[in-house]
Amino acid sequence: MATSFTLIMGSILCLALLAGINSAEAGILPELSAKFEQASARSVDDQLTISTGKVERTLRWTGTALATTSFQDLDTGEQWVKRPDAHKGDWDLGDLGRGKLISMKAFENDDEGFTSKHLAVETEIHYPRLHVKHVMWAYPGAPGIRTQLWLKMPQGVQWRDDSFQPGMSERLELSRNAKSVFAFGYRAGLKADMTPYEILKEEKLPPNGSARWASGLLIEGDGGGVFLIKESHNHTHLRNGLETGAFQRRDNCIGVMGLGMRTGDLKTDRYLFCWANWMIAYHGGRDDAQLALKRFDRARFPVHPGRDVFIMANTWGTEDSSPPCRYKARQENVLRELKVCAELGIDMLQIDDGWQGSKWRPVAEARDKFEMHTGEKFDGTYKVYPDGFGKVRARAAELGVKLGLWHAYKAPIESIRANYDDGDFKAFKLDFANLTTKDALDSLYYKARDIIAYSKHTAVVNWDVTETSPRMGFYFGRDCGNLYLTNRKAFTVRQNVRYDPWMILRDAWELARFTNLNKIQVTYQNKDLTPPGARTDALKYTHGYNLAITLMASPIFFTETQYITPQAREELKPIIQRYKAHREKMYRGYVFAIGAKPDNASWTGLQNHNFQTGDGYLTIFRELRNEQAKSKLALHFLDPHAKLTLTDLMTGQSRQVTLDEKRQIEFEIDTAPGFAFLEYKTNTNADRPRP
Repeated sequence: MATSFTLIMGSILCLALLAGINSAEAGILPELSAKFEQASARSVDDQLTISTGKVERTLRWTGTALATTSFQDLDTGEQWVKRPDAHKGDWDLGDLGRGKLISMKAFENDDEGFTSKHLAVETEIHYPRLHVKHVMWAYPGAPGIRTQLWLKMPQGVQWRDDSFQPGMSERLELSRNAKSVFAFGYRAGLKADMTPYEILKEEKLPPNGSARWASGLLIEGDGGGVFLIKESHNHTHLRNGLETGAFQRRDNCIGVMGLGMRTGDLKTDRYLFCWANWMIAYHGGRDDAQLALKRFDRARFPVHPGRDVFIMANTWGTEDSSPPCRYKARQENVLRELKVCAELGIDMLQIDDGWQGSKWRPVAEARDKFEMHTGEKFDGTYKVYPDGFGKVRARAAELGVKLGLWHAYKAPIESIRANYDDGDFKAFKLDFANLTTKDALDSLYYKARDIIAYSKHTAVVNWDVTETSPRMGFYFGRDCGNLYLTNRKAFTVRQNVRYDPWMILRDAWELARFTNLNKIQVTYQNKDLTPPGARTDALKYTHGYNLAITLMASPIFFTETQYITPQAREELKPIIQRYKAHREKMYRGYVFAIGAKPDNASWTGLQNHNFQTGDGYLTIFRELRNEQAKSKLALHFLDPHAKLTLTDLMTGQSRQVTLDEKRQIEFEIDTAPGFAFLEYKTNTNADRPRP
């Protein structure tokens, strides 16, 4: 094995060669031949072919740019792209003049530990007014390929235009008419009200249409299709986004617009990244499409079990206004919270806003005036961290609970590093971002990477996307951690942050359509704190039900645990224990929505399926207003008449079940609302083979 690895690495490292300028101008690429596991890259004459072992993409050097001439599903031989007109390239940034191919190289890469290992192919092209670096990532065995442009301005060049026109970063010509093309995207800055929002938006894209709000396209053909995803901070209600552009369709030509920068952002001393694109092939139906997207998503944003898997509690979510919320970040309160977190089995306590001084270091004391949810009034000075983070760090280590810490996004990296050193914090929540400029975006993104690298990849970031302003995105930034989705509070009568369990479940159910749910924090809230007059039926739910909603995601207790009653703790502890006993296996699976979309009256749920073993997990919900004690739900990726052993993880009881011809199982839950947390194992090799 060592010999094979050396040969592969030797062949790759030898490929960082300057291209022959004369041959490149004549349309001939420098010789390239590289392989990393299943991934490979090779060039012949004017053709460059890159493969993951599952898909293969061929590009032609036109003398000006690279133009994709083929995108093939290697499992089926299906060809999704045809050769475009000779003058077209995959990118169009305006009239740049003729390009000169400077270099082409291939190498093993993991983006400094921020993504899975892959084969990277990097091509540098110089135009009179712009230098372009085109980068492709081929993850071995993945169903898609990632592309990205990096731009730099030559010395002495000035741009009169404010933005690149048309600003196209990806283009493909479909080889046949699509049956349908759907645009989709998710909403950040969630607001609950009496007319429920939808976190997921889907619309059919007509033959001559565009979607500025979308993060992706699903192009469906007979027996398969193609996904296009843009890595950006775009979401369906974004205002003042950073050149997020649009997906444009002109019959069978699809263009991805928006670069993430303007001409005024260009630097002469370094390349800046544009929004990247994913092109993913799938064969089969909608289930197979979701699986292909999620497999690629996990390669791009891998889960590191020792770092990324945790149940978190946060000090902010108990009170309804900022002053008492900040008061809860003080040392005295955190020490109390740590004790209850350890009792419940919560892995991490994150200290939210209120601990800091003007230099983003722990402050000794603060002064404020407020009334808390208990009716207690406070007016005066109180101690915050008179001796720094030493006491909470020592107590957390003694109890086996990790610590996290909140910062505003403009906090200097030197202060964040110092806080990491003092408190050994393992998750940094970065808040208040308003990334309307390239400098702001890059500053925050690289700051997050700096924190993680400084911790030797033991710490993560949980991005706050609770506002509609440009922050991080559902497909951008998760290489640094997960998404903190929204503030949901029990102690409030405000409609925009109120806690409605069925809406939390619907968010998770819809997020499971086109993302990997275990990279998103989903909220548990202490429903007992709901005040009179709140327009929610949260009090009609159980604590166990509300926690079960979060188990297929990354659970977060957005409430102080000390106010969870002893009775509620006894209800929660066994669920946490069962979950933690199984979550390592759960994080190896992929989560899919089952049943009806949650509406407070449905049978619904989530399925976590492991394609290596054919086994998985289920969380099943009979919602509050559902009057049927029994219902059949269809499962994904199991054949009709497959035989399963179904185990209730809360009772330990098992039963043998057989799926019907529609792959359905009948479930029974006596009470509404009610839930079941189940494990299933296949008794036969009945599940369809998967890569």
